[in-house]
Amino acid sequence: MSSVSPRLDHPVKYALFLPYAAMIFCFLIVPMAGLVEVSFRQQSSVRITGLGFTLANYARVGDPFYLGILFDTLRLSMISAAMAAILGYPVAYVLARSSGRAKTVLIVAIMIPLMTSVVVKVFGWYIILEPSGVINALSRAVGWGRWNLLHNEIAVVAGLVEFSLPFMVLSLSASIERIPRNVEEAAGNLGAGPWRVMARVVLPMSRAGLLSGYLLCVGVSSSAYVVPAIMGGTRVRMVGQQIYDDVLVGFDWPSASAMSVVLVLILSLIFYAAMRIGPKAA
Repeated sequence: MSSVSPRLDHPVKYALFLPYAAMIFCFLIVPMAGLVEVSFRQQSSVRITGLGFTLANYARVGDPFYLGILFDTLRLSMISAAMAAILGYPVAYVLARSSGRAKTVLIVAIMIPLMTSVVVKVFGWYIILEPSGVINALSRAVGWGRWNLLHNEIAVVAGLVEFSLPFMVLSLSASIERIPRNVEEAAGNLGAGPWRVMARVVLPMSRAGLLSGYLLCVGVSSSAYVVPAIMGGTRVRMVGQQIYDDVLVGFDWPSASAMSVVLVLILSLIFYAAMRIGPKAA
């Protein structure tokens, strides 16, 4: 007796999708539309969202200073995402090939940083990297002197990697889990060593998860504020800091909105291009 897989009728499928669509519309599309509308207004002292109509806010983004901020934001985000991929791939592989209690422990260990406030994590990094911190104390003890580990791009990248690493690991592990183990066993039986199996079999078959994790890490890193503000100080500036200053220091919501819209557009183009090229490369 042949079994027929259940199929939902079209009205039922649409009805199940409606709550999610309503949430996306209310909490994403409507706020983004308001953000775009404010970005075309002039700064005003009587109305916080501005008055009139102007293109000056977008012209300001074309200034070399603000273009530099956008470029540094994307550059540091891509570097941190690449570092997260390098550090997270072995962890993701172990997680994907684990089972039982070991897998539960690994998942909890990976999820704990996501349940910890980013402020707490960043100040933990600050304590470790400060001039009188643990690393400099060990460095002086062995006669290497004191290192300048804070308020530079290296410190910001370290904080962003720690911030985005769980997203990379979870995305990669889900992709690696879908690779049958017998494929690796077959490659081993044909004479491929562990490193060759990883490079020629596992890595190519997990490109989708790697691409998804990379784009996710770029997205969350490019919008970070606390990490660059504390770890980078005044020497490293990212878009999140500029938007914060425009809103709460300069009370210039239209300029902050324009910067936000430009960043969203750039990230959308990058994500679209990556998703278009990614499957073809795979």
